[in-house]
Amino acid sequence: MTVPNNASLGNTERNFTFDGGSSVFRNDTSCYGGPNDRIVGNSDSSNQFWSGSNGSRCAQYSGALGWSFARVVTP
Repeated sequence: MTVPNNASLGNTERNFTFDGGSSVFRNDTSCYGGPNDRIVGNSDSSNQFWSGSNGSRCAQYSGALGWSFARVVTP
């Protein structure tokens, strides 16, 4: 599985949990997490995973986040 361009923020558990497999991680960002992220697979320096402190990319996610999700029901 390829896991590109994701942001995961403030989960009580890990933001990223991939305990097995051969996933490819590119340009992922993790901020304000619970336990350190756990990934198994191919990860390069384009990623910023949570390891107990925020990296430089997390500053853009400070304050209240106004995200919402809508469920679309089709007949």
